[in-house]
Amino acid sequence: MLHKIKGSCFRAIAGKDSIPLAKFCDLPIAPIGIQGEITTHMLWVDGELTKLERLSCSSFVKNGYRVRLWTYGDMRDVPPGVELCDAREILPDNRIFRYYNGSYAGFSNLFRYKVLCMKGGLWADLDVVCMLPASELQAKAIDGLIVTEHKMDGLQHRVNNNLIYLPKPKSGDMIDLALAISERYETQKLRWGDCGPRLLTMLARNYPAVIPTLMEPNFANPLSPAACPRKLFKTATQLPKSAGFLHCYNERWRKKGIDKNSPWPESSLLGRLAKRYLPERIY
Repeated sequence: MLHKIKGSCFRAIAGKDSIPLAKFCDLPIAPIGIQGEITTHMLWVDGELTKLERLSCSSFVKNGYRVRLWTYGDMRDVPPGVELCDAREILPDNRIFRYYNGSYAGFSNLFRYKVLCMKGGLWADLDVVCMLPASELQAKAIDGLIVTEHKMDGLQHRVNNNLIYLPKPKSGDMIDLALAISERYETQKLRWGDCGPRLLTMLARNYPAVIPTLMEPNFANPLSPAACPRKLFKTATQLPKSAGFLHCYNERWRKKGIDKNSPWPESSLLGRLAKRYLPERIY
């Protein structure tokens, strides 16, 4: 059921049925329905969410974040507590573009910088699972943060934009600069990552005065891209205690031809997270 709450946003309200949350790690979980002070922005251009995106949304809601899912489509089936918002408030339809392979990833880069500069808060890709309560994120970086990841070789790090916390946007900050470049970049010349990890890594290296707190890979990208999705399905896979988020690297699933709605082994890393966060037992 969707309730109108403000402007063009709607919130999905939980039904009477509920499931017990299985223990997964030592991190506390926020009571369902209590909204934290951090607004998490996400984008789903069109179509229905798969199980992976539903897990992502639910994990943020249940850790006390206010989740705003921006879309250009007519979605109805979203996890309880998620606010559906009209993405046209941020960028009009005619700004949408795809990469040569049909991916909206390049447009998503532009959208995240725009929404953060306009509204502030936390950006999270829909292949990110949250395990860190909102109150703890605020304590870690009052003025915001960006995250790093292991490169494919597993030996080097770079900035990734899958998670960005910008509580107080201002002119000339790192995300404002990223937006200025992304808005002017000719979309037909864009390659994968040009206005994403590659751009933020360049800004961090060359303009250190404008970057917020820079987090180690284990914080939000504890698994390397090369390890996904294989290690997500393994029972033995454990996350470091410093992991507050888990990036599941959706693009790796696509390249491997893996259905995001396929069953997950119940004892696997994703299976355990699904027990903890999904509102329905469909793992």
